[in-house]
Amino acid sequence: MSSPSRETAAIVLDSRNHGESDKIVTFFSTDIGKMTGIAKGANRSKKRFLNKLELFSHITLYYSENRRSTLYFISDAELAFSFIHLRSNITFYNAATFVREILLIATTEGEGDPRLFNLLHWALHSLDCGKPPLGILTIFLLRLLEHIGYRPDLDNCHGCGSPFSLEQQYNFSHTGGGLICSRCQATAPGSDTILSVGTIRLLRSALAEPLDRLHRLQFSRRAVGQALPTLQRYSRNLFQREIHSWKAIQKML
Repeated sequence: MSSPSRETAAIVLDSRNHGESDKIVTFFSTDIGKMTGIAKGANRSKKRFLNKLELFSHITLYYSENRRSTLYFISDAELAFSFIHLRSNITFYNAATFVREILLIATTEGEGDPRLFNLLHWALHSLDCGKPPLGILTIFLLRLLEHIGYRPDLDNCHGCGSPFSLEQQYNFSHTGGGLICSRCQATAPGSDTILSVGTIRLLRSALAEPLDRLHRLQFSRRAVGQALPTLQRYSRNLFQREIHSWKAIQKML
């Protein structure tokens, strides 16, 4: 038995075959957040699901709760945008895969957050439009950490508490999640990652700007080479998980 059908905007994060004709699909939606459902007959469907459950597809999802299972019952879907360029260019596909993996690791089922859905959509749209992928990943990862409650402290030294200063030199502590000024570096564990003042100012702007203005930020190769590995290492420490898609991103740095 299933409950009455509902609808939500959703983006496909994972899709795998289940038996000969069904699919198990994981989405990120506006109202439920991460959710997993079963699409009965999806592999045979010529109308309901054809080309709608591909990875990264933005859809309107029609679903209902299944009282016999933790899986939602997926009754139908309408394609809003396919982000097809992500699947035709390996660089942007790898970047989108990193976005997908981080979101799957960082979120739990059933915790809806429209801000995260909007951030996910912004990242995939930016990559699909050919924006510089490493800058997009840096902003995405930074804002994701903020939304889930682990915003890096870029305002004060994590050791002594002194405010950020243009006259100071800083490392970043991937264990403490904040800046470490030069006076505190000898006694701060896990603070071996250098962040220049210019990179820190860019990251602070990426946290302060609204989503529709983030495309204006320009990350130099040096800035993204400092910021993205730093945020990835901080994330890996937080989640206690290897981020497998990071290997492909490292080759782009």
